[in-house]
Amino acid sequence: MRTLRVAAALCAGGIALSLAPAAASTDGAGSPERRALRGGALTTSPATYVGGQAIAFTGNLGKPGVRKISLQLHMNRPGDTWFPVRGFSGTTGADGAFAFAFQAPAMFGIRYRVVSGDLATAPVSFNAKAQDLTMWVAGEQPESEYEPGQPVAGQPFTIAVDTTPSLFRRPETIGLPVFAGRGLTLQKRIDGDTWESLGRSSVGPDGMGYFPGVSAPTGTVVYRVVADDVSTGANRIGWMQTFPTYVTVLDQPPVPPPTEPPTETASPAPRVTAAGSAVARREAGEASGTAAGKYGWYPTLWDYSWEAGQSLTAPPDVGSVRTGSWLDYADGAGRVSRQNGGLYLDSQRNNGGGAGDFGTTRATLTNSARAYGRWEARLRLKSAEADDADFKVLVELVPDRAQDYACGRRNITLAEVAAHSTTLTFGARADTAQWSATRRIPSLIATAPAVAVEVAKGHITWFWDGKPIGTVVSKAAVSDVPMTLRFSLVGDQTTERNQTGIISDWQRGYALSRGKQVIAGPRLAKGALTSCES
Repeated sequence: MRTLRVAAALCAGGIALSLAPAAASTDGAGSPERRALRGGALTTSPATYVGGQAIAFTGNLGKPGVRKISLQLHMNRPGDTWFPVRGFSGTTGADGAFAFAFQAPAMFGIRYRVVSGDLATAPVSFNAKAQDLTMWVAGEQPESEYEPGQPVAGQPFTIAVDTTPSLFRRPETIGLPVFAGRGLTLQKRIDGDTWESLGRSSVGPDGMGYFPGVSAPTGTVVYRVVADDVSTGANRIGWMQTFPTYVTVLDQPPVPPPTEPPTETASPAPRVTAAGSAVARREAGEASGTAAGKYGWYPTLWDYSWEAGQSLTAPPDVGSVRTGSWLDYADGAGRVSRQNGGLYLDSQRNNGGGAGDFGTTRATLTNSARAYGRWEARLRLKSAEADDADFKVLVELVPDRAQDYACGRRNITLAEVAAHSTTLTFGARADTAQWSATRRIPSLIATAPAVAVEVAKGHITWFWDGKPIGTVVSKAAVSDVPMTLRFSLVGDQTTERNQTGIISDWQRGYALSRGKQVIAGPRLAKGALTSCES
């Protein structure tokens, strides 16, 4: 097989896999699905991979001749069409063969094919593994997190990291590939968005990493480990962090308990929300409508679709403003990450529920603020239990500059919801006044609506699945300061809550100058604002 010329657009120092759903491919056949002449072959390797990992594509179009080729992608939902993978181009050899490397998509059930004119290979399905990592204080068997050690003040201890864990209710983590030599950083939490780096290590051939010689005073210390980006060759795998891990350091070694004969106890069955099974049904169905599509807001200023394993600090996939990144905050046990093609906030490590859901977790978009414009995002929730209080889930616009925050008195709420509630609250604050409304919605465990807001100088309009649900026509409601998007799981340090996850498949920003401005929907009620938010 010949060595072929393959070109790919570069983005932030790497090859960018960017999707362009607005430009469905017709390839001259008059139909987005094209009447392609199949017969070409396509194979990919390796068989196990994570989003952003380099995949070798090899095959033949089934017809000799040097031709330009492109990659096409299909989302596998009713009504979807094949569309091009932006940033890729290549050429076959004289015998119709091709060979190139490109990043794996992070989503489940995605199909790729290679196309040239009327020729197309058979499609190949992709189901990426989801990279993750766990950490613990190493005990007598350092590689076992089920037998952790007990740190004592004044005595060095070792922190162990597993970069290939098989996690409960996370089948996509079973059989993760090992990236031997990948850098690891141990960090200690200073506050919700500040971490101090303590040391460096690397992943071994078995997927494990170790930080020996750690010491801490008596008390509780919160650690995490961050795995570096992997950008060798065609790999573009974003960095990933553990959940915050609370470590109790004693002032003296514990007294071992007396030895007793072992007894067998049955483990309690995990608590699962009944509606959880509907998530799979929703994911298999057609995506709901968007305000951007209905009112012609395109093109995007920025579009985060998380399709290729990007990190939180990676720029958006497409758009004219590609300077943004996401800032993660956690003052409890939660974590912000990206999982299988989406931004993901989770309240704790254990996917089966149980104690340990507390504190507040946030993801805030930085370096992309605007005073006026449109913002839209997909939103769904998950929960593994329903016995405790729910976290408050917020999707908001907040002032980008700290000096403009004014104790939350300028926030615009796209959605305030909870895992086990069917009530949506939305509205705006402006100094001493607030405008708000509520409406009944389906469970967000079983559905995934698109929430959006349009902010102009004289009005604010809210949207749910592309339909206006409320508006405020008042210059007083608009703060006129640069605003940015923020997702939050809001709890406190003392209340145990139901395990909750926020999954947002994509987040997009649009200029106010495009498409139709909308003043529609019920007028929101105005009231006095007396409370303050941190």
